[in-house]
Amino acid sequence: MPTRYDDTPDYKRILVIKMSAMGDIIHALPALYALRKIFPEARISWLVEPQFKDILPGPPYVDDVIVFYKNDLRKKNLGGKIKYLWGLRKELRARDFDLVIDLQGLMKSTLVGILSGCDERVGYWELREGSSFFTKPIMGPNAKGHIIERYLDVVRHFGPVPNELHYPLPDYSAQKNALAQNLKSQGLSGPMAIIFPGASWETKRWPVDKYAALVKDLSQKGLNVSVGGGFGDTELAGEIIERCAPLKLFDLSGKTDILGLMALVSLASLALGSDSGPLHLATATNTPTVSLFGPNNGKRTGAYGPLSRNISSPAPCSPCFKRKCPKTFVCMELIGEEQVFETSQELLALAPPKPI
Repeated sequence: MPTRYDDTPDYKRILVIKMSAMGDIIHALPALYALRKIFPEARISWLVEPQFKDILPGPPYVDDVIVFYKNDLRKKNLGGKIKYLWGLRKELRARDFDLVIDLQGLMKSTLVGILSGCDERVGYWELREGSSFFTKPIMGPNAKGHIIERYLDVVRHFGPVPNELHYPLPDYSAQKNALAQNLKSQGLSGPMAIIFPGASWETKRWPVDKYAALVKDLSQKGLNVSVGGGFGDTELAGEIIERCAPLKLFDLSGKTDILGLMALVSLASLALGSDSGPLHLATATNTPTVSLFGPNNGKRTGAYGPLSRNISSPAPCSPCFKRKCPKTFVCMELIGEEQVFETSQELLALAPPKPI
């Protein structure tokens, strides 16, 4: 079991700051697991935005969740902002933190660390927006590696971490049982693949016709196919389902909250889609994933684990890290359906399909 280094103080009240977004918080969970191993008696608090708080596990990993209402704060006038931040300062200082770990690395998270009154503040080495002037950046052996390892490097500063990745999640067993029964009642039997065609950036989206071709190939291999996503993805899901007729797809877009989404991806034998939070959540539930990357760098932020594969566009302009393409979305179009299908078959050979 990991222990602290001899020169590491025995911190008792630790604040972890990782406010958003879904995939980024999931990337930080292995660091949380390692942190708890090093400080088994500490009270660990986590500051997060309200829409993502249900991703976090409760005890023994997180003892206390502090919600940061960023969107509400933006809408307030100057007096309202000062009043809110003063109240947050009071709430944080009442907890008397002796260590702050900033995994957000932005000025807003630095401000929270300062408001806490804790002098011991550390973060991963890529602290941005001038936050490194107020928080100590930790550079470890994985400074150029995957973001999960960069977060783990911060924890390695205090003690050795487990060799295997662990993603502590809340209990979603009730949602999993209910969803399995629901799918069975709709006629789904046998293994299921779930696709997530939506993405927060329009440049991350793979063409609908390629999804339709992929669905047909997966169906021929005996997989039921469901379409997942948020409320904003229902129109996109409907278009894919229409193009796949007469095949029966199960439309679950906009129908699952965070715990329901955990249940959905854990039931699947395979999860596929553009770079998005649900694919990272699938990895956290040990479901094989195939993630498609165009404008972003899969080597840095892609799904991470032995059952995850990231396919990057061969476009010379990729990755560009742009939310809107100044050209013609060529990078995602250059990812071939055959490559995605073949990669999915390789994964299914490693982790045989599981029936619902």
